[in-house]
Amino acid sequence: MAIEIWGGQCVHGESVVQGSKNAALPLIAAALLCGEQTMFTNCPQIHDVEVMLSLVEELGGSVLVEGHQVMIDSHTFDKTVICQDAVKELRASVLLMGACLAKFGEVTISYPGGCSIGKRPIDFHIHAFQKMGAEIVEEEDKMICRCITPLHGAHIQLPFPSVGATENIILAASLAEGETIIGNAAREPEIVELCRFLKVAGAKIFGEGTRRIRIVGQKKLCGVPWTVCGDRIVFFTFAMLVAGCGGSLTLRSEDLFGEKEREIWHCLGGEETREKHYVRLEKKRPAKAISYVATGPYPAFPTDDQSLLLPVLAKANGVSTIEEKVFENRFRLIGQLHKMGANIDFVSNRARIIGVTKLHGANVVAWDLRSGAGLVVAAAMADGKTRIEQENLIERGYENLVSRVSEIGIRAKKCL
Repeated sequence: MAIEIWGGQCVHGESVVQGSKNAALPLIAAALLCGEQTMFTNCPQIHDVEVMLSLVEELGGSVLVEGHQVMIDSHTFDKTVICQDAVKELRASVLLMGACLAKFGEVTISYPGGCSIGKRPIDFHIHAFQKMGAEIVEEEDKMICRCITPLHGAHIQLPFPSVGATENIILAASLAEGETIIGNAAREPEIVELCRFLKVAGAKIFGEGTRRIRIVGQKKLCGVPWTVCGDRIVFFTFAMLVAGCGGSLTLRSEDLFGEKEREIWHCLGGEETREKHYVRLEKKRPAKAISYVATGPYPAFPTDDQSLLLPVLAKANGVSTIEEKVFENRFRLIGQLHKMGANIDFVSNRARIIGVTKLHGANVVAWDLRSGAGLVVAAAMADGKTRIEQENLIERGYENLVSRVSEIGIRAKKCL
């Protein structure tokens, strides 16, 4: 499937920010640790969530979905082998390792997949589980993990503040014997969300949101109701549509700007007005070039947002520089933006963007979720029609994308 977008119009109107993909996926894995039913509200209706729920069912869990409500009953969770093709398309499936090891002391899992944005080895996960007592055999297409003695706490120093590794260790440590300390832990808001959920369920976790997290393992956790937080990447996507196209939007959402994202939004001529349940985003001034911005672990500028910023800088007045410090393949988007008239060159992990007066429509290809979303922003900014192939990759993280952009004044349709 593809999306066709006719650009060149200001955005206007109102929309809603969906529940966070990057929060929902670890929360679904965490629900398997709870001995009762867990009810999530505001769960995004996206492909990656569907895949994760199918894996929960493969493990024996019971799943009931009604709109944005998801009920998971882990009473029937009794299997530890996850080797279907779905694992290979979803990076977050690796989080089921921590849940299975915590609950049963064993798991066999295919190597996880996800977007082709660069090397994302799971060495950090494997080394952490080995320190916690797991024996791991790596075969050509799967890993076999077993604990001869009960999973136990450990002091784990991560070489890099990996979000996935931090989440996986937290999941495993919540039911492990003794105390686990994670040094150089990831600090992302989704980590904090996971820890808050687990604490309500009965886990003992301290220091979430800092580089040092301490978990004291418990005998059991309970099922609890939980509302998934809003998606900060989707929020930033809307902000870049306003910055790139002009106009204003009212979002039914909390203010989800991080400090660095807010600074960039203001440089691009945007202003925000916050109310209790709404945020109004408005383009007030022409976008200025940003001399230098680098991606990095939270609270630095998120790598997921880089692909959304790139097309806006392509029309900003002046020369901008982006350094990508997380994933080496994020700049695959640049080749597609060249087709639309952008003046961007890059060497290694650094891109130099010289602002042009206009972009034009073209036939382009989404190589991954975030580059696809970046192309949607570029297409909305461009003159004429843009056709984006591999629209299915964008649907991995965006709920009802075509209808959401259509309701804010962007002419778009899905097509073969």
